Order: sequence, then structure tokens, then C-alpha cells
Amino acid sequence: MIGGSMSEAQTLANRTHMNWGPIALTAIGAIMAGLAVNSAMQPAELPYQRTIVDAAPETYAALSLPASDPAMSVKKLEWRVSSVREPIATAVVATDADGRHVPLDWQNNVTEPVFAADLRMTEVSKVLAAIREHVPENAVVLSWWDLSRKIRLVAQRQAPLDDPYARGLILPTAWQSASGLIDEQENTYWGKGVSEADGKKFTHYIDALLLDEIKGADALRALVPDGKDVYVAVHLSDIWKAAASRHDQIGIAYKDIPSGGQSHSVMKAAKDWIREQKIEGGYAVEPVGNAVRLHYFTGKDSSNLLLAKLLPFSTSNPMQLERFELVYQHRGFWVYKLKG
Repeated sequence: MIGGSMSEAQTLANRTHMNWGPIALTAIGAIMAGLAVNSAMQPAELPYQRTIVDAAPETYAALSLPASDPAMSVKKLEWRVSSVREPIATAVVATDADGRHVPLDWQNNVTEPVFAADLRMTEVSKVLAAIREHVPENAVVLSWWDLSRKIRLVAQRQAPLDDPYARGLILPTAWQSASGLIDEQENTYWGKGVSEADGKKFTHYIDALLLDEIKGADALRALVPDGKDVYVAVHLSDIWKAAASRHDQIGIAYKDIPSGGQSHSVMKAAKDWIREQKIEGGYAVEPVGNAVRLHYFTGKDSSNLLLAKLLPFSTSNPMQLERFELVYQHRGFWVYKLKG
């Protein structure tokens, strides 16, 4: 599934693996082919090497990390395969005082995400600055474990959720045969320093996102001590993270459509494709490189989940939610205050 043509729709395969549609980049296609060959040659070993190098301060200057934390270090992680010269993915990662690794950005150099979707430092810095501005110090922000760590470290707000299992990591298709080894390697790294009790609480968070709006709001409120205001921060990629954790509860797929630089024409093409395929669930459109990615539900039921309502799917209207007030939105990020 590489090369110059539009991909067919891909569905979630299992708990930790997602097929991500290719954009027309022949060179990247060659990298993915090399990645697959590397995986096939080493079925009993990890198909990649994770290296750690020093991160230049200018690469994370936009975040204004707290200089008062002497235990914090910032490194650049590179994921490499032997058949490819350049890293297939990179991330700038801080280590906080508890020894937990905080991904500050994420860049994929192949057509499929390597563990996480692309996330630029400039985008992250704007969202964290907005959370610090709009969320009071005594309030609590609920979000996926990786965003929670960024909120605690950079925005310096209470974001207690975390996960020792690092749920929601995404594996490229070519690595599925080594999923057990990869899960052990990456979950151990990202889950370091997180208790089992935290994991149980994070499970309740996922449960709440997959209820309807009213029941989900009540379940989220139950995660926070009485008397504290509750905020919820989500990102469009969370729908895939949740699906990776609960593929039996969410039917989600995607389609990449070349943009050609014309927003009107690409939206028409997206809607025409939805109609032709008789897709009944909601869909969301995301710009990705020289294409747009059409995220769509394969059934009606998924559109009614709280997480779907919090994100910009065609079947939802974040401005008309009963229990959530939108306080900030930037690109894929949406921040709400829980009412009641």
C-alpha cells in the first residue's frame, strides 16, 4: 500500500496496530519497503533500534520548559532500521522528576505513524500556553496520558491521568509480526514510573470517553475530587488511540484524498466519496501534507460516543454540547470545561 495512488480505506486491525493511508511520496514508499524487509529478516528481534542523542536547546525553546527542575533532561529519540540511512521517526522527549518520559513533539518520516501521529512543537506550545491561561491552578485537566504529561510539565496544571501500559501506541503494518517484542520494549519505556493504580484510573477514563455524552460526563466527574473544576483536553488522534485500545467498541477507518491546493474541490471529493461508499457514520477532515485525511466511522453507533462528540466529526457540534463548554481550539486540539 505504497506509491502514487490513493489508498483504499483501512480499518483498525487490533489493539495496538493501525494501518495509516499513504500519501503520494515515492521516496517514502521506498523507506517503507525497506522497513518491511528489515522486519521480515528479523522476525525474532526488534525490527528497529531506538537511539538517544542530545537535543539542541533551540529545538524546544518554544515550550519555555521550567528551568527550576534540575532533574529534568531533554533528549532526541530516533527510531532507525538498518536498511534506511535516515531515522524513520524522531521525537524530542523530556524526562521529568518522576522519571517519566514526556514526548514534546513527534515527526514521522514514513507514510505510517511510528507509535504516534505527527505533532509539531509550535502546535504543542500554543495549546499548552492556552491551557495555562484558561485553566485555573486548582482545576484538573483530564486527557490521554501523553498529553497529561505535557500539561503537568509545561503548563504546570493538575493533569493526574497516566498509564503504565502506554495504551494507544500505533505500530506500522510491517512490524505486526514483532508486536509482542515491540509492545514490551515501548510500553516499558513509556510506562516507566507509573503505578498500577494510575493504570486503573486511566482505564476508567477510556471507559468514560466511550459512553454517551451525559453518562460520560458523569464518569469523568467521578475521576476528580469534589469541589474541583474539571477540564477535558482531546486531540483528533485520540480517536485512533481509543480505537487501538478498544477496537471492539469503535469502528474507525480513513481515506487519503489529494488536495491539489483547492479546499472546495477536496471537500467535494471527500463528500462524494462518503456518499458513493454509503458511509453512514460521521467523518472528520484533517490536512496532511499534500493531501487531506478523511477519518470516518464505519457504523452509526461510534458517532454517538462522547469522544466523537468532543471532536470535529460531521455528526457532532462541539458548540452545542450539553455538559461541555468549549474554551479553546487549535488545529487538532480541543479543550473543554465540564459543566455541573
